[in-house]
Amino acid sequence: MVSANEDVSQTIPRRGSPRDTQRIGVLLLVGSPGTPETLRAARVVRLDDDLDIGRRPPTPDGRRALALPDRTVSSLHARITRVAGAADKGDTFEIADLGSTNGTFVDGQRLTAPHALRPGALIFVGSQVMVFRLVTPIELGAIDEDIATPFAPVPTLSPTLALICSRMRRLAASRSEIYLLGETGVGKEVFAHSIHAASGRPGKLVAINCAAIPRELVESELFGYDKGAHSTAQTRKVGFIESAQGGTLFLDELGEMPPELQPKLLRFLQDRKFSPLGSTRVVEADVRIIAASSRAAMAKAGNVQDALVGRLGAQPVQLPALRERLEDVGRLVEFFLRDVRAAETATPRTFETEAFHALFLYNWPLNVRELQKTISEAEVLSRGQPIIGFSHLPDVLAALLEPGADTPQSSQVSSTRDLPRRSDGVSDPDGNPGIPEASDEATTARTRRPAPTPQELTTLLRQYRGSVAHVARHLDRQYAVVWRCLQRYGINADDYRSPQGET
Repeated sequence: MVSANEDVSQTIPRRGSPRDTQRIGVLLLVGSPGTPETLRAARVVRLDDDLDIGRRPPTPDGRRALALPDRTVSSLHARITRVAGAADKGDTFEIADLGSTNGTFVDGQRLTAPHALRPGALIFVGSQVMVFRLVTPIELGAIDEDIATPFAPVPTLSPTLALICSRMRRLAASRSEIYLLGETGVGKEVFAHSIHAASGRPGKLVAINCAAIPRELVESELFGYDKGAHSTAQTRKVGFIESAQGGTLFLDELGEMPPELQPKLLRFLQDRKFSPLGSTRVVEADVRIIAASSRAAMAKAGNVQDALVGRLGAQPVQLPALRERLEDVGRLVEFFLRDVRAAETATPRTFETEAFHALFLYNWPLNVRELQKTISEAEVLSRGQPIIGFSHLPDVLAALLEPGADTPQSSQVSSTRDLPRRSDGVSDPDGNPGIPEASDEATTARTRRPAPTPQELTTLLRQYRGSVAHVARHLDRQYAVVWRCLQRYGINADDYRSPQGET
């Protein structure tokens, strides 16, 4: 039996043959809101055979099982079955709920029958979150490498990013330039710092944003100037290149650099020499250049000259968007929470299950930067309360799970990936959220229904013996909506529960 608390990544071969295109099914265990410490552990489960999932799954006839120590998970909760496919297509995998109390959800949809898993599928089992992937042995080796020695501040479970980190780890040891591409907010500067740290260069990393410097000042800021170079040059100024002597210069948004300045930068890259403005002296600088551009900048025709792009690297490093590596959301959340607590000496926070799940269902159009801001604000807003709930998250996230609210514009919550849905929109007992069926008219506002009264809630809690899920089902409301009403009125559902064993 595989325990969810043990690091099973070591069972993965570190390096496969470059010719091996075999696709291996894996479950990437992200964690749960009630056990933030488990978000740090590396958990990769290979699906070589059928796999039973549960809190205490039996293992008859040697069947493999994944044990999840979580009271919201039934003893035998779900099963993933390997379905043999044609030689040219490979095997596929199906997941089925085994009559669990809280249900099994795939991409927000409650399972009522066996369901074929797509690569990248989000699986909710109780409060636990998992991601299904088909990966190659090389990708598994890259994940294992990053788990053992993270390249960035947060290790990745994403096969795509793990391969990229493996490449950057090896490029870091060279003297060559590196060109990073990626959407705004994916963390290009963070990876630039990681490359510099892994390079062993004795100097510091100097970062500048080419888009933030006035066009007429870019050259003087980059190369510096001598006294008298222009009317305001009263003293000599050291430029960014010279400041990074022995280290690394990170040029963010290279596409915003004036075209007439790019040949001078190219010349520096060729011989590591330059002349400050207003000077005939030649300065040599041992500086490595890491450049970065967003997709928006790259889309501008002719914004970076081909010769400069070629000199920056044979192949740019394309960093994936956050929506393409949702398996990393859990550990990013834990990292940002720790970061806020360290800075503010705040008490630890955990998430309400539905709020935690909403973080995975959102499309994060502004990427990791948006997630960081969301978590930082939620931590501050939840001070004095034991958990972070929907009321502490932006409305666009709360709208994913709350019917009756204004439907968000489709462009606000989705770009290249459709948001998952659930048909009934009601949570199961003890906490799995549902995703309301989206309106065909995504821009149409729906009328908000009045909140249930305290008397209505207490009557139903008494009737259903403290089950918030059954109250929500009776009211035809979301679990999260009812839960927030209880918190607002100061009603404790546990006061109405009858003694009973675990599921």
